[in-house]
Amino acid sequence: MNYVSKRIPICLLVATLCCLQSCTFRTQPEPLPKGFFALEAATHQAKEPTGWIGASLEMNDADSLESLDIMPGIRVSSVVEGGPANLAGLQVGDVLLSFDGTLTDDPDRLDSLLLGVKQERQAQIQIQRGSEVLAAQVQVQMRQDHQLRSLYFVDRAFLKFAVANDPNDGKYPLVSHVSDDSPLKRAQVLPGDRILEFQMRDPGSAGELIRRVKQELQPGDLAHFLVQTGDHSPRKIKVRAWEPDMVLNSIGLWPIFGWEVDRDENRSEFEIGDLILFSIFNVQRVGEVRHWSILSLFHWETGRPTLMTLEDSQ
Repeated sequence: MNYVSKRIPICLLVATLCCLQSCTFRTQPEPLPKGFFALEAATHQAKEPTGWIGASLEMNDADSLESLDIMPGIRVSSVVEGGPANLAGLQVGDVLLSFDGTLTDDPDRLDSLLLGVKQERQAQIQIQRGSEVLAAQVQVQMRQDHQLRSLYFVDRAFLKFAVANDPNDGKYPLVSHVSDDSPLKRAQVLPGDRILEFQMRDPGSAGELIRRVKQELQPGDLAHFLVQTGDHSPRKIKVRAWEPDMVLNSIGLWPIFGWEVDRDENRSEFEIGDLILFSIFNVQRVGEVRHWSILSLFHWETGRPTLMTLEDSQ
């Protein structure tokens, strides 16, 4: 009797370990919503004249299929004959490094700086031509072009906020809106605050800042900002980007039961009594169609197959 009573706990322990080894439990992040990485912006037609230098500029890429790096500055792609840039000596292929002491690493930054010009004046520019860096002055003119201009750029994904170019000087982006569930709201970032740094680097224009947020952050990453409210001293803040909730992907205790779902493929399977060669009960779903099976002998289907459009599958 004592021998049997001593063996019972050992058998229970072995059975428990076997069940734990047979138990499966997996989770995965919820799928990212459509358009998660899209760049959104609100636009309006310019009513007031803005600064104009008579040149078109583009991102300064590496000009190599082997490298996708973006180099400092923005490259001059065209120059208006007799325009301010032409008279200042700018040539196609030059790289504009700065405008009045502010780095110009994206075309939107220059547009923002020109938007802050309220009257014709001279501006100091720094350009790179080959391996030589040159300083020059350009006479900024005022022109009304009636083009659509961005009011603000929106990140609805990671940090849930919107920024606009500063209409006064255009040097730094201004926070224009902060969602109630934004981590920036919890860090007491307010509309009107200036963003001086993002990830310990110059933020660029409003559009460039939002592009960098979407390119450099992953769900759950830490984002570092240097923010200034009014005339107060700048303050460093650290917030965590949004990340999707974890959802149950599969659970099972072989050979008793098993359940799994593939949300990307829109299918699932539930099984009772997996006896390797056959199962007592099994139901598989693909879209709206369900395939039922009992003892792997009796089979039937329910539901109606539906055609998916290319847009639905994306």
